[in-house]
Amino acid sequence: MPSTLSKILLTACVVVACGSRTSSLVRVDLEPEGANCLEGGLAIHTGVDTNNNRELEDGEIADTEYLCNDSGSEVACTGGTIVVGTQTVRTAADADALAGVNCINGDLLIAGSDLGALDTLADLAIVTGDVVIAGNSELTSLDGLASLRDVGQTYLLQGNPLITDLAAVGKLRRAAQISIIGNDGLVDLRGLETFIDLDPVLTIANNGSLASLAGLDSLTTAQRNVLIRGNRSLVSTAALANLRSVHLLEINANPALAQLDLVGLQKVDSRLIITTNPALTAIELPALLTLGDFIQVQTNAALTSISAPNLITASHVLLTNNTSLVTVDMPALVLTSGRIELVTLPRLTTLGLGLLSSNGEGLTINGTTQLASLAGLGSLSSIGGSLLVTKADALRNFTGLEQLEVVFGDMTIANNAQLARFTGLGAFGEVGNNLTITSNPLLPLSVSSSFASGITVRGATTIE
Repeated sequence: MPSTLSKILLTACVVVACGSRTSSLVRVDLEPEGANCLEGGLAIHTGVDTNNNRELEDGEIADTEYLCNDSGSEVACTGGTIVVGTQTVRTAADADALAGVNCINGDLLIAGSDLGALDTLADLAIVTGDVVIAGNSELTSLDGLASLRDVGQTYLLQGNPLITDLAAVGKLRRAAQISIIGNDGLVDLRGLETFIDLDPVLTIANNGSLASLAGLDSLTTAQRNVLIRGNRSLVSTAALANLRSVHLLEINANPALAQLDLVGLQKVDSRLIITTNPALTAIELPALLTLGDFIQVQTNAALTSISAPNLITASHVLLTNNTSLVTVDMPALVLTSGRIELVTLPRLTTLGLGLLSSNGEGLTINGTTQLASLAGLGSLSSIGGSLLVTKADALRNFTGLEQLEVVFGDMTIANNAQLARFTGLGAFGEVGNNLTITSNPLLPLSVSSSFASGITVRGATTIE
């Protein structure tokens, strides 16, 4: 695998304005060893030149993609004409020098060029390192790379404003990552129809004109992560209708996306992350059965409903700061091995978790100011961690928790404006650690003390 030193060649060739047609810029910096790249590598930044000085300054960076040095690659040259080391293409002469080459044992960097096409690379089939195609203001076609099948590390297409078709990317048979970032000519993902069972990490980010994911219509399984981030014109995810299984799916900061329909999705091996999509009003997951880790739905200001009617198991359910959310419908959810967090959901009135019998690490209800009943938790019998109920200002009692018997961690009931009784906790008998009941203005101290004296508290009791 190429060293960081070999990659330094890219630094000098990309601080590039993408012509008069767009103000998108690409800047490439060396990335030191650290959290982003354990063995060092490159940080490839994309952004808009807001002050028109033809340099991408730190404050103008909208997205950063890291290409990290690696300990090795399974991809190797298998014959034909081979060149060794990083190959940098900025001019027609650079491209001509690679005519007839079948394999690059190193990186291919096509960056900051004025090339309109890459036809002289037509014989290239293998690159053992990274392929970086970045900041090429005149490049209209990737057809010259249509024979490229195997890439050892990342295939990065970034900041090429005239690219409209991804057919050459769709020819890839193998890569560790495919990243399509900041290419403002793309209105869809046409050319990726060959992706059915996808192994690479796929990132689709900050493509300013991308309105749909059409091109991914054949995708049924994704063995690793699929990341859809910051595409300001994206209005539909309908092209993912055939997606059945994914390792991790992230839908983040797509400001025009109004509805998320993943009608075929049945299994998420790790995480489903849906955050900061300000126009999103509904999340529909009708076929989802299992979540290996968590669902996180956070800071979607217009979101009113989440529906996953067939979801059976998940580790964590994390719903935070969705200020318009009214309904959570997960009626088949039986078990969460981790946490449930319902935090800053001021319009939530309907909580549908009626079959949930056991929670592994804790239940937090905080800032649900219109949730008047816990009837949506009617089967919950045990909480493995802590129970926190705070700022649930419409809650008058605990009706709905009639099956709850034990909280194995702390139990905190605080700052609930209308809470006046412990009705609903008739079966409850034990707090495994501390019990705290404070700052509930309508809850008499005598009622709190009576409740505490009738159960087993294995830690400290605080009543104020």
